Amino acid sequence: MSRFSRRDWLAHCTAGLAWSSTSWAGSQPPASRGTVPAGTVPAGTVPSGTDRAGAVAAQGADPARPPPPAAGEQEPGPGPGSQQIREISPRDAAELQQALLRAAGSGDTLRVATPRSLLLPLREDRVGRHAEISRHALLIPEGVRLDLNGSTLGLELRANGHGVRLSNDSAIRHGTIEIVASEGKGSQACWHSAVSVGAPYGDGGTPDQPGHFVRVAHWEAADLTIRQPFAAAGIQLMSAASWGALRRITIADSKQALLGVGMDWGSVGPVNSADEQLPLMRRLWERGEIQTTHPHDVLVEDLRVGRLGRQQDGNDAGLRCSACHRITVRRLHVVEAGVAVALFGGDLGYEFALPDQRDGAHRGYDLAGVSIDRATLFGIVLNGLADNVWRARERQLDTPRLDPTQPGLVEPRLRDVRLRGAGGKSQGVYAVSVTNGTFDDVEISGFETGIHPEDWVNGLTFERTRLRDNRHPIRVEGTRAPARGVEVRPG
Repeated sequence: MSRFSRRDWLAHCTAGLAWSSTSWAGSQPPASRGTVPAGTVPAGTVPSGTDRAGAVAAQGADPARPPPPAAGEQEPGPGPGSQQIREISPRDAAELQQALLRAAGSGDTLRVATPRSLLLPLREDRVGRHAEISRHALLIPEGVRLDLNGSTLGLELRANGHGVRLSNDSAIRHGTIEIVASEGKGSQACWHSAVSVGAPYGDGGTPDQPGHFVRVAHWEAADLTIRQPFAAAGIQLMSAASWGALRRITIADSKQALLGVGMDWGSVGPVNSADEQLPLMRRLWERGEIQTTHPHDVLVEDLRVGRLGRQQDGNDAGLRCSACHRITVRRLHVVEAGVAVALFGGDLGYEFALPDQRDGAHRGYDLAGVSIDRATLFGIVLNGLADNVWRARERQLDTPRLDPTQPGLVEPRLRDVRLRGAGGKSQGVYAVSVTNGTFDDVEISGFETGIHPEDWVNGLTFERTRLRDNRHPIRVEGTRAPARGVEVRPG
């Protein structure tokens, strides 16, 4: 449902800004119930105004081989680009998108000349060699950096689609992105997220013809405020979103947002993760007809998440990762949420991943400077169990290649951690399927249970630990394979 009318949103955004009303020339009035505003894309249709030829040319690179920037593969974020800054003065969403498409591949930075507020409805563009349709409010094409220069983008999403969608070697910086309408959204957190990178489940194409956004590398979102009042993620990474950076991001308070930042594995081919489908998935894997893809080599730096009112389970987190590897976090603060950080093994783990991804499975989590003022469920969740694969094995439906329980998350490192709970049944650190995890310089207070490792934990060490005002400081448990190698040293 919509949160604001166009007039209300305009007044909301422009308070204190001096700019001409001609910036809204050509905008459409609100539609009555049952109609679609001009420029909005209903599911299954293609707007006649879409610049197909320009978009195809702009996105012609092979998605399976994203071009590395000159800076090299070891640097997250886009390459140095052309070092050219060009100012633009878009009057509406269409002018902004066309300016970006014309600059595709240039390496230029397009900077909005003076701060303004623009309302962006959904549109469609064709991308890549196979003219794949992408539905989004704004597409940042390959080789383009958009500097909003203090502007606000209001995303009017009245059908299923993406908000601002990043491509290989692209960036969006210095502004505010707000979802002002959300209708017809699918169940995935990426739909109607303010910023998305990668391909949703079901949009990954096939192994012979991967989707254009299956592998998106060297991207950045920086110096942004995200306002997400609806049941979607603030920022969502999917599939093999990699070598990217989120820097100095603020996720505003939200009563409904599913996540602050989410990272989830993706699919190529007809992947179905239901327990009963695992035997079929194995046959398709053996025939080379499916594979999973995984976010990796991502830097999150200076992320602030406000109060997230959705607090139903361990997925409702400031930062959530599912089946990822080599994720680095520096300075993450959450005001209030069900969970500060949740690291999961994912439904299928890396059971159907290609070797280049499987070799890094669940490795390389490195977090420093994590804090939450009020965690109502968990401070941090470490759960490396590939749960659907495990259940299928337990039910004798399938015999996996990889053990879904061990090693789980491999050597996650967390330091400078401050977790404050909300009492009740909350837990500071909860761990399942973890091997040789380490915490250093940790303060855990106000939880029902401070530290709670359970099944398939094989080595979990806490150094310089301060446990305060927790009803049960430490509980080491487990029913299938009780935790072992748990050491907690004060300091």
